[in-house]
Amino acid sequence: MTVITQVDTTLWALISRLQGTELQTPYTPSNSRFGVASIDATSVTITTGAKDSAVVLTRAAFQQTLDYLTTHEHIGQAHAVVIQSSHDKEKAGPLCLAARKQPNGKSGTCVITYILPILEQCQVVGISRMAAPTTTWLLH
Repeated sequence: MTVITQVDTTLWALISRLQGTELQTPYTPSNSRFGVASIDATSVTITTGAKDSAVVLTRAAFQQTLDYLTTHEHIGQAHAVVIQSSHDKEKAGPLCLAARKQPNGKSGTCVITYILPILEQCQVVGISRMAAPTTTWLLH
């Protein structure tokens, strides 16, 4: 099986099929659910929390996630990386920081906990949900 390393039209079409579904974040103390509200050519909008707060996940953030996993050879569960998500950029791990990097180089909103479950549903990544720390890897 081929490792998916690009957010091409095929992968984006798979992601688009998730519109209207509810997914669960990787293991966190709150283990939150979020809804895939809408998808356009450049982003996915999700809703989180009791107030249905909207969070926009850019197509670039999906690509940055795949780039990090590919560059650091996190292919297969034996080569998994700790997700280490945090809203505090000082506590966030390198994968979390890679996904939230903005075009101006600054750190944006923590989005890795939403991107990974979407990629998992498309059979691009695996997530170890039952163990702490939670890890992820590219499927092959």
